[in-house]
Amino acid sequence: MRYYPLTILFLLFTYGTVLAQNQESNISAQVNVNAEVIQSIELIKVQSMQFGNTQPGQRLIYVNPINDLNAGYMIAVGTPDAEFRLNYLPERELTQIDGEGSLTFEYEISGNDVEDQATSELLELENRNIRFNSEGRYYIWVGGRVNLENAAPGNYEGDFTIEIDYI
Repeated sequence: MRYYPLTILFLLFTYGTVLAQNQESNISAQVNVNAEVIQSIELIKVQSMQFGNTQPGQRLIYVNPINDLNAGYMIAVGTPDAEFRLNYLPERELTQIDGEGSLTFEYEISGNDVEDQATSELLELENRNIRFNSEGRYYIWVGGRVNLENAAPGNYEGDFTIEIDYI
């Protein structure tokens, strides 16, 4: 399993008051310090997305992140009940391992605060607030589609990056 620390936020607020009187030598100062430390977010990859072999004449591969067992699966772990935003690039290029070909993959992801893929909902790229559950977990499934019409035979690979930031 890989862990990806995504955000560590440390806020330090200071302010001070100094009081002085002109004719007396008494000087008093008051400094208040508040600190809030927010836990990092870890992304645990449980399962990679699987395509399997394509059939002759197959033009499209689609992995539905809501109901396909071949979808990638990850768990985001953070501060319980905290809100966050999730961002990703919806299109990525897959490159041929032993050649010069490439394919464009259009990602779709779904998420749920319970570990149940079938009740997960598609996560669009809008600036939407998502919340960790009371255990500090959020479950993510990754799928998508690729058009094979002009693809050269071979094996392809690529990376997918998700950014998760506390709000």
